[in-house]
Amino acid sequence: MLFECLRVEANFPAEKLRLANLTPARLVWDEHGGTFVLRVEGLEVLEVPGLQGEAGIRLEVALPEPAALAGQIERFAGQHSLHLGPGPLRVEFSETPFLAACHIPGENLFIFCEEPRLTVRRCGFKTMEMHVTGVFKARRVPCQETDVVIHLGVAAMCRLLGAMLAWSREGQ
Repeated sequence: MLFECLRVEANFPAEKLRLANLTPARLVWDEHGGTFVLRVEGLEVLEVPGLQGEAGIRLEVALPEPAALAGQIERFAGQHSLHLGPGPLRVEFSETPFLAACHIPGENLFIFCEEPRLTVRRCGFKTMEMHVTGVFKARRVPCQETDVVIHLGVAAMCRLLGAMLAWSREGQ
């Protein structure tokens, strides 16, 4: 699946770095070996010497019209043999991804959180916000593209898709 990210902000005060989008970014949803990956492409790295606060990632995701969103979710679930139960109709819910990380090739830097918390919030029928919190660490490793990735297990992906499907049906 593919969505447009209207706003991306990944702040890492310890490294004095921020990843952001200057134009709409792409949020690609895919599966690799049983792990579901949400990957944001099209980011810029900004050095922010006075950056303070807690490390974290915030995405504002544009959603298509409810009927189109429902179709997109059902096709994706079908392609990956995901069984979607009735998702929560709550405006906000949380999941625990396996990993949340950023690759910063110019710095050969991998910033990651092994115990992240993902909070997803619907902001009307046109957008949703995804916020990742946790303790982020950095390691020097070669990397090729600047991106943000969130890795989810099957159950977490089913709940996320189920919630989005419930939101789309509510908006029809």
